[in-house]
Parts: sequence; C-alpha cells; structure tokens
Amino acid sequence: MAESENNQRLHLYPRERLQTVAVVASMVGGAQGFFSGVKMSSLRYLTENAHRLPRTVGGWYFYHKKKNYIMLLSGFKNAATLAVKYSLGVSAFLGLEAGLDYARNSTDFFNTTVVGAVFSYAYGSLKHMTRVQKWNYVKKGSLLALCYGLAQDAMIYSRGGHVWYTKYAASTNNLQL
Repeated sequence: MAESENNQRLHLYPRERLQTVAVVASMVGGAQGFFSGVKMSSLRYLTENAHRLPRTVGGWYFYHKKKNYIMLLSGFKNAATLAVKYSLGVSAFLGLEAGLDYARNSTDFFNTTVVGAVFSYAYGSLKHMTRVQKWNYVKKGSLLALCYGLAQDAMIYSRGGHVWYTKYAASTNNLQL
C-alpha cells in the first residue's frame, strides 16, 4: 500500500504507528498499574496487620520499612502486568485496523468502527457478560470507535489527504431545492 503520508492514520505508517502506540500504551499501563498496585498493597498490609500494630518507635520503623518494600514489590508486579495487557490490547486493535485498511484498500472510519465492535464483543465474551451487558458494551464500543475513526478521518482530511466520502459531502453544496 504505497499511499502518501497524508493518508495515514495518526500521520504514521502502520509499522511505526504500532510500535509507537505499543510503547506509549505500555508506559501508561505501567504507570497506572504501579500506582494502583501500591495503593492496594498498602491497604492490604494494613488490614493484614491491624491486629498486631507496633507499640514502640523501633517497631513502627520496621513496620513501615516492610510495608514500603511490599508496596514497591506489588506495584512493580502490577505495573508489568498492566503494561503488557495495555500494549497487547492496543497493538491488536491497531493491527486489526491496519489489516482492514489494507484488505479494503481504504483508510476510513468504517474499519475503526468494525474493529471497535469486534473488540468490545470479544472483551464482553472474555469477561462472561450476559447477553444484554455484552450488547450494551458492543454499542458503546462501536460508538467510541466511530468517533475515533471520524476524528482520524478529520485529521487526514485537514492534512490534505484523501477521504472517500468528503467528495460526496462537497458535491451536496450544489443542490437546488
């Protein structure tokens, strides 16, 4: 697919887009995982040791020393887990989107919407949601993907790229009633 750079999503070719977004998603997932892991392990440590809180200054020192060690360890474990999950999820989404772009030989919002619907259905099935919950999840995921796809198309169009449906929208200005 030898299209100009103006016609690419996020102004990047698919390979660079996947690499860049995978790294950014893993950084965001790592940060979120670290902070949530630290917070949860801090609360867990307090509840596990509430019945035997220290009574001396030295006891409090070692209590907090061990608590900080456990918090950091849990934070890094959770950070690694969420970084991998986010990176794989976002890479799979954008990879399937790029695959549909290549298969249809068209870069537009339709591919993004289809991928959003597929991924929201797959996530709902993976989490064993009921049929109603899954349907609501698919509707919301498709709507978000539609908005994301239209935003990408607007960016492509603003850079002077080709978006197939803009020529139809431009030709409706000549309608006479």
